Amino acid sequence: MRTIIALAALTLAAAPALAEDWDFVLINGAGKPIKTIELAPAGSGNWIPNKVDPEMKREGTTKAGGRTTVHFDKATGQCRYDIKATFEDATSQIWTAANICDNSFITVKLAGDKATISAS
Repeated sequence: MRTIIALAALTLAAAPALAEDWDFVLINGAGKPIKTIELAPAGSGNWIPNKVDPEMKREGTTKAGGRTTVHFDKATGQCRYDIKATFEDATSQIWTAANICDNSFITVKLAGDKATISAS
């Protein structure tokens, strides 16, 4: 009986380390087509690629003004993520500390070299 309780306790203790399947809608307000999207826990630099569902028909890029659903494995308890977009012209931009837990829609924008995020 003690062995079963100990195993159950270990299983529960390990649960917070598991990742959750998560998504949000990214709105491209950057003014140019986005080729790829990656996420990293804020400040970590550990980039996670957007998981593209092969059954969903998706264009290769997200046009300027367009929307795409971003799918990834979110670490339990992690809400702030940096978003990295690589554009069709091979340049990239990073938007920092987007709160993906409280917002379903994230709009990324560029004004010159200034990257801004708005969320709802």
